[in-house]
Amino acid sequence: MKKRVVIIGGGLAGLSAAESIARNFGDHFHVTLLEAKRFFGGRAGSFRDQESGQEIDYCQHVAMGCCTNFIGLLQRCDLMDSMDRFDKLQFLHPSHPPSEFAPSPWLPAPLHLAGAIGTLRYLSSAQKAQVRRALWRLMRTHSDALADQRALSWLQQQNQDPETIRDFWDVILISALGEETSLVSMKAARKVLMDGFAAARGASDVLVPRLPLRELFGVHLVRAIQQLAVDVRTGVSVQRVGESSGHDGSGDGCRFVETKQGDQYAADHVVVAVPWHSIGSVLSGADVEVNFPDLPKYAAIPASPISGIHLWFDRQITNQPHAVMVGTISQWLFQRSEFNLAGDSSGEHYFQVVISGSREARAIPQEQLVERVLKDLRAVFPEARNAVLLRSRIVSDPTSVFSIGPEVEAIRPPAHTALPWLHLAGDWIQTGWPATMEGAVISGSMSANSIARQEGLSLLSIDSGLRPGWLARWMIRN
Repeated sequence: MKKRVVIIGGGLAGLSAAESIARNFGDHFHVTLLEAKRFFGGRAGSFRDQESGQEIDYCQHVAMGCCTNFIGLLQRCDLMDSMDRFDKLQFLHPSHPPSEFAPSPWLPAPLHLAGAIGTLRYLSSAQKAQVRRALWRLMRTHSDALADQRALSWLQQQNQDPETIRDFWDVILISALGEETSLVSMKAARKVLMDGFAAARGASDVLVPRLPLRELFGVHLVRAIQQLAVDVRTGVSVQRVGESSGHDGSGDGCRFVETKQGDQYAADHVVVAVPWHSIGSVLSGADVEVNFPDLPKYAAIPASPISGIHLWFDRQITNQPHAVMVGTISQWLFQRSEFNLAGDSSGEHYFQVVISGSREARAIPQEQLVERVLKDLRAVFPEARNAVLLRSRIVSDPTSVFSIGPEVEAIRPPAHTALPWLHLAGDWIQTGWPATMEGAVISGSMSANSIARQEGLSLLSIDSGLRPGWLARWMIRN
């Protein structure tokens, strides 16, 4: 008989755990995936705009070419056609001409991006020299030596002036880590910069979903997982995870997942794949809490907000699918081309501005924030100056990502726990990555390995990213 695995949480981590277990260990386990909401996908979700009927993402999610585990999940589920891949980025500064950031087609990594820094027109020659010196120093510094340092402090030690930090380092790190440079771990920053840009060709490519996130993850990915015989259920809120006592009172009895609806799911293994701030409400039984003295620490991990400003204009303001904004409160601009092709007949053209680490933006009244964003767009897109904003909506999640400071890096837990039948998944556990879709997918595979280890099964191989070329291996200290 197959053993029973119950996964709590239908975000990307829970979906990854279900896919990993069912695909690789389906002969040994029957998997049930429980989600409290009506849709799977977790924070990678969407809402339906009532006026247009469009399915709009709360906040645009992107991946990079270095996200090999995320890409692998989509490939196994035949969903890579749902992603658009770009090897060039356009950086827009209100006081300078556009800058195209693109890798060299013939230089090996990490030199393939050396020339791209020179194309950033808003940086002076002295600033570009600062950036190159700091990147070289970072490549030659082992990540463990950065564990206790914050990014801003390290950059200041490398003689990066405030303007260079603002216009280069902040632009990359705040978007990638979802948090201000003054707060994030330099070790996490190095991970993004080395794996995402320097280590291999294609690592810096940007992958943008062409489907709404709720459709991509909540429908198509779930359907692919169901084909692996995973039992998926929505609207199931878990109240408690526990273990009943055995006949001898040893506690080696039946494990169960108890729901707020009054149901119980018997389980041989339980994977808790919920955000860090929710784990205490699930692991609330005394028989579980005694094995988790660090639960209060996890619940107290600080969060960082991300805001999506949704804008509908009376005309197209740019043909660019996306752009990086520099020197403005706006950080990224995205458009959904399929919406805007229909905009010719509907009279509406949709764009989204994303602001990560958006504490400053959230402190501004919404009407004023929209005005500031419009000013940003009109400074860099001539067509936006004559465009009429028909309507707008701001969606902001105060707990979008965990704030990845050095103190958080030090307490992130592994997938296995003190209880051999209880396992963790979520981008906040020890994945080696910040709060990203890649980290969430890795955590699902880690929980599958944690179960396999307990059952004496062969472990899955988890990708560590794109393989660096010989020159990158020589230049970058791992």
